[in-house]
Amino acid sequence: MSEFKFTCPQCKQHIQCDASYVGSQINCPACRQTVTVPPPPTVASRDEGTIQIKISLLRKVVFVGAGVLLAAGIAALVFYVVGNSTRTVWKEWSLLEGNEDQWSLSGGKIHAHSVEGENILASEKEYGDVTCSATVSTTNREASLAIRLRDAGNGYLIIFAPPRTPCPWNRTGFVAVIKKVSGTETTLVSYNKRTLLAVGQTAKLKVIARGPSIEVHLNGTKILHVNDSTFATGHIGLRIFGDPNYPCDATFSRVTFH
Repeated sequence: MSEFKFTCPQCKQHIQCDASYVGSQINCPACRQTVTVPPPPTVASRDEGTIQIKISLLRKVVFVGAGVLLAAGIAALVFYVVGNSTRTVWKEWSLLEGNEDQWSLSGGKIHAHSVEGENILASEKEYGDVTCSATVSTTNREASLAIRLRDAGNGYLIIFAPPRTPCPWNRTGFVAVIKKVSGTETTLVSYNKRTLLAVGQTAKLKVIARGPSIEVHLNGTKILHVNDSTFATGHIGLRIFGDPNYPCDATFSRVTFH
């Protein structure tokens, strides 16, 4: 397949794309806005700053139709990597709280943005004993997991709020298990040791729930444990929280659960 380059109409980022995607809709890797791939130009640009969109020959990729614009006949395609449950999350989970427009998928990662409070993307299925993990990342507020959600106001949150974010109340960073009952949050246990500085703003977060026991692991190390029997079963999910003064932008990848 031949490749060519075009410019994102929103942010002017140069994008390299395969000619087979002409007429398809993709997310710009820079601004994440939806753009329609135009016909290839006669001469392709060779700017060094081009962001390349390629399918690796070393990995299997499954193409899933994300929708069809019948009037224009343009298919919106979403890429899913075989064996990565992030694709299951995007395909099967639904919004439990917030605005669905604040969630998107590109590059095999789920991106979330909020300036309007809490946003939760949750599983349709309910779980009791469960292990779920994800590589989470945020530069300005939090990127968190949720378990045993009865609804948006009841369940457990596993908050990852890394250090060095703009939030004035979070200079050192923390990881916490929070219980929500009728919308009221109570911190059951938290971790804010200096080792968080070395972790940075991206980490692998894993929670293991067995009966009343809840464990949290950060980059493979167990950092938190608490026993609480308020909620025995519920939905699992991805959670962010932002406001106009301190927005939240988070990325979730390599999401697994069983």
